[in-house]
Order: sequence, then C-alpha cells, then structure tokens
Amino acid sequence: MLQSRRAPHSPLARLGAAIAAVALALPLAGVTGVTGAGVANAQSAEAQALGEQLRTLEGNEDIGHHVTDAMNGLNGPPGNPGPPAAVETPITCRPTAAHPRPVILVHGSFDNGPNTMPRLGAPLERQGFCVIAPTLGAYAGNPGRGGLDSIVGASAPQLASVIDQVRAATGADKVDLVGYSQGAAIAGYTTKVLRPGAVGRVVSVGGYMGGDPSGLLPDDLPPEAAGAALWAVNLRGLSELAPGSPMVAAWRGPENSPYLPGVEYTLIATRGDGVLPPERSFVPGPGVRTIVSEDACGGEPASHGGMASDWRTHTLMTAALGGGGGC
Repeated sequence: MLQSRRAPHSPLARLGAAIAAVALALPLAGVTGVTGAGVANAQSAEAQALGEQLRTLEGNEDIGHHVTDAMNGLNGPPGNPGPPAAVETPITCRPTAAHPRPVILVHGSFDNGPNTMPRLGAPLERQGFCVIAPTLGAYAGNPGRGGLDSIVGASAPQLASVIDQVRAATGADKVDLVGYSQGAAIAGYTTKVLRPGAVGRVVSVGGYMGGDPSGLLPDDLPPEAAGAALWAVNLRGLSELAPGSPMVAAWRGPENSPYLPGVEYTLIATRGDGVLPPERSFVPGPGVRTIVSEDACGGEPASHGGMASDWRTHTLMTAALGGGGGC
C-alpha cells in the first residue's frame, strides 16, 4: 500500500552509485566492443545518473519515503534482494451455493495477506464468501513484506499458482479477484495473460489498471529512468508500472486494453486518494463499471490507505461480487 507523505532527503549518492554498479554491471559488460576502462567509465557515468534519479524519486511526495527506505536496505540489500519468498496458501473455507466462486484478495505494495484479510476479507466472510489472502511478491529475507518483487517474474506467477490451488481444492470452476492498489495490476495481468478463463470477476480498490501512471512520477524525471531506479532499489513491482513498461504493454496486448472479454470488471476509487484517484485508476473499456465511492454512497472522500477500511468500499465491493450491498 502506498501512502502519501513528503520524504526526507538524505545524502545517499554513494549508495546510489553502488546500486547502479550492481544493476548495470552485467548489461554493460555484455556490450560489444566495450571492455576494460570503457566499461568502468560507462558504469561510473550510469551510476552517477542513477544516483541522481534516486535522489529525484526521494523527493516525490507519493513514493519518496518508500525509495528512502529501500535505499537504506529495508527491502534487502539494494540491487540484490535475494530469492522470492515461498507463498503459503492455507485454504480453510469452501464456496457455497449462494457464493460459488472463492475470492482471492491481492494486496498492494509493502503489504501482505494477513494484514489485508481483516480490512477487505472480513466483510466478505460475514456474507458467506470463501476468502483466501496470500502474500505475493515478497523476498525470502522479509516474507511478510509483499508487493515488492517483479509482477512478471514473481507476483503474477505466484497468483496464478494460487488460483490453480484454490480451484483444485474447492472444485470451483472460476475464482474472483479483489486487487488493492498494486494488487489490481497483479490481478488484471494474471487474469488476462496467465489465467484466461479461470477468473470470473475482478474488483479494483484504489488500484492501477494499466492506465497512465505518469502523475505518480516527478515531472523532470524521464519515465524510463524512474523504472530503472525503482528496480535498482528492489521496488521491482512498482518499476514495472512506470510509463513505457514492457509489462504494461504485454498486459494491454495488441488490442491495447487491460481487459479480457467475458470477465466482469468493477473499479472503485475515491477523489481523496492521492496515489490513485479516479483519473489514474479508471481505464475505460466495454462493460467496465467505474464507481467513485463518495458519489455512490455519500460522505467525504477517503484516503488511499483508508479505502481498504471504508464501509463504502466494503459494500460496493461486496455488491460487485454478487453479495448483498450497494448504496
């Protein structure tokens, strides 16, 4: 989950250079005709550039403090986070005739399944839904901190495996997915690219659904530079959501849409969300429902972090999944 706040600046140029050396050593060493001093000079220039990019990201109101934490090693040694954590998926519930599809919750950045269950899972369980909340995209060194690793290389394949396990254990033909924040991107990508035909509904809660994310990035930082810098500090999932991302291009495909025909999509957002407000969260598509929570249910806009605990989110989410609810 991303939360907006102003990041403190810190003198991390040397760390930025070290990260760049790790992140860029192999690609540069493989360039034909560049050897010895040429490689060293190129790495030094690239390292200096990446250090500047990281400092620019540190000053970003939405993600700056997460970059600072990452540069200080919170997500593992920068540039070398280690292997992905194993995904444990206890399946202790069974779907009912009233709610025949299990619901898998897909958490956001820096979050995990156990934290997501009481916020988004409990309202569904009270209505009789079978709910599963795995932790995805964590590194083995800190398995409780998910949403960090690559979506393409880790989180989405992990979710695809969970979908397979849930369908096998419950006998359900399909599952439904609820994605919060980055989790919506993981859910959307997996539904369309990795498990077409296995998902009936996707509900995005303050989520990213393949639109233009440039508003999250500093105006003076090239989009490709932002992606490289985020990857270097182990924020690989966020890196893949930067403008120009190959992951987003693969997700949208030749039809240039993040949506898979036959799947029901509901996107819920609030104008108080400083990270993914409606204009960033909503992507038009045939039959896609977009709901601004305060317009549908009244009251004041919620924050990005507050959405997951907001009763309006719960009632709209439950209704979108075929339960009782709505405003």
